[in-house]
Amino acid sequence: MKATGVFLLLSLALCCYQGNAEMGGAADRGIEPACDNYDLRKGCTRIFDPVCGTDNLLYGNECLLCYQNLQRNSHVRIKNRGMCQKPSPRFNSA
Repeated sequence: MKATGVFLLLSLALCCYQGNAEMGGAADRGIEPACDNYDLRKGCTRIFDPVCGTDNLLYGNECLLCYQNLQRNSHVRIKNRGMCQKPSPRFNSA
């Protein structure tokens, strides 16, 4: 019974920590893209499944992010799946 209580308490703490992680530094590092899942020599599909990179640029899908990393010799990670929250610097009019 005591072990179950400790487990539940630790689970709750972990859930709260993950919820607050978006404001901290760990979320800024993003998620590693699964580039090994794609044959970048053959190119990427045109399926729109957007990901926001840690460079705050929107990529059409994860494969395209991996392809750009290969082309630029960079290491952009996935900040979040879906649209970017902040506007991309390349679209600023000023």
